[in-house]
Amino acid sequence: MNTITKEQLLEKTNRVRLYTMYSLLDRATKKMRGITANWDGTDLLIEMFFDCELTEDEEEEMQIANTEVVSDLYQEFKGMYLNLTVIKPSVSLYDKKGNLGWFYLRKEYAE
Repeated sequence: MNTITKEQLLEKTNRVRLYTMYSLLDRATKKMRGITANWDGTDLLIEMFFDCELTEDEEEEMQIANTEVVSDLYQEFKGMYLNLTVIKPSVSLYDKKGNLGWFYLRKEYAE
């Protein structure tokens, strides 16, 4: 595996964040709790967390958003994947953060 400098990692992380967040313009849903990503040196996994099941339309919008990210970054990663994960608000997400950090994290209020 090629070594990567901190600056290169930061640049790559920022590009993934930028394209991910841009792809969600007019697609993000109130159900969204957090977005993180994990990069293992070759593959990129973007994980989006929701507080309840998505409708078919919402899931399709998330897939379209991911396709936009893939089309922007396909030359930088061997594989690019998306996980749509439902975790109820009563369960903490903090330990689910990928190695590229949180791109979005909704403030959770205690009931």
